[in-house]
Amino acid sequence: MFGAGEVVAGYTIDEFLGSGSSAEVYRVHRGESKQAMALKVLHTRPNDQQRVRERFEREFSIASRLHHPHIVGMYARGEIDADVVGRENHPDATVLWIAMEYIAGTSAMELIPERGAEPDAATVVKVGGQIAAALDYAHSCDVLHRDVKPANIMVERTHSDSRSVLTDFGIAQLLDDARPLARNGRVQGSIAYASPELLTAQRLSPATDLYALAASMFELLTGEPPFPRATAFAITYAHIHDPLPKLTRLRPWLPSALNAVFAKALAKDPRDRYGTCTEFTEIVTRALRDIPPPDTPPRRRLWRRRHVV
Repeated sequence: MFGAGEVVAGYTIDEFLGSGSSAEVYRVHRGESKQAMALKVLHTRPNDQQRVRERFEREFSIASRLHHPHIVGMYARGEIDADVVGRENHPDATVLWIAMEYIAGTSAMELIPERGAEPDAATVVKVGGQIAAALDYAHSCDVLHRDVKPANIMVERTHSDSRSVLTDFGIAQLLDDARPLARNGRVQGSIAYASPELLTAQRLSPATDLYALAASMFELLTGEPPFPRATAFAITYAHIHDPLPKLTRLRPWLPSALNAVFAKALAKDPRDRYGTCTEFTEIVTRALRDIPPPDTPPRRRLWRRRHVV
């Protein structure tokens, strides 16, 4: 881990923001500029170097071609000099980096209502609409995200507004190369939000991202994903075979019309889903308009300013 004040690839570390299995994220600035940026530093070991490097290259090369207010901006990439790589904290590692837009917020995971609480439906539909616009734009550029989920949605709040940003294009693919499986045959993506066609090694399409967005909004509204099961096998089976539970079973105050809306968005056959992500979120927004939430206020973890890997 790098400390505040250290200079990495020309960027001065201001603050450590978070880490994942193979990466750390820092808030940084460059030179005399006070503009905050995020620096994602990826550490590769000899046994996973190719896999991590491929994901790193894909994330930058695909996301950097997308320019949209609700997609994280990519600025630059590179590899840290050998003398830095050899530091004690990272022995025998190759250290790659991506400089990207800094989002002063937290992930949409914070919007998932805790047990006994109710969702902030107005915020959920706003987040959903903004991410739907980002996905439709990406699809128009022949890009599939393939890993849409609350953890990959950052929400930046101000006193009067909020902005949602789609992040982590590490397993994104172009539409003409929409293979669903990694080389080792294992599914890439988060199975809680994975479409049947992804799980069964079928051809992927924009409908695959729509399914994941709908599954994410299902969780943001009800507090649990569409098919909460004890094992990965059981979740996979449910996505492919089980009927979608009704939202009103989990949140009786939601309009019953949403049951059919989500059933269409989460249809087993991608041809039966909505034509675009925005079409789906606009119907959800209309259905929830003028629906008063229950008296129980939303209860969530406190918002913290951080950038999630």
